[in-house]
Amino acid sequence: MWTDDLTVGIDEIDNQHKALFEQLEKLLDACVAGREREEVVTMLCFLDQYVVAHFAAEEKLQQEYGYPGYEKHRAEHEEFMRRINRFVEEVAAAAPSRDFVLRVNQTLIDWLTSHILTVDREMSEFLLKNMRCNPI
Repeated sequence: MWTDDLTVGIDEIDNQHKALFEQLEKLLDACVAGREREEVVTMLCFLDQYVVAHFAAEEKLQQEYGYPGYEKHRAEHEEFMRRINRFVEEVAAAAPSRDFVLRVNQTLIDWLTSHILTVDREMSEFLLKNMRCNPI
């Protein structure tokens, strides 16, 4: 799932993105092995914690370098967290089906890929230019 075209050029962010995709790959592997119900809970717990840290790291850089798209970017992060929370609520309400797990996984992959290729790419271009001129 991770491909080099998802690289934004900031090592900390790229490494965090790779870790997110690795977790999603684990969920797909669990589906193939018939362990999707157990793994979806683990994956959602991971995302609930890891994504908060990842988004905080991105947002900190944006604030440090005065990224003009900060509010829009932050709003996208908040929407993603709401999606994660809705998935957690659905899992808590009923045992997840394989279709649910696959839908969750595809939704997360699609969102992350789109977000990285558009919003994060735009952010990283700004940050990389400013990091070279004004290292903190």
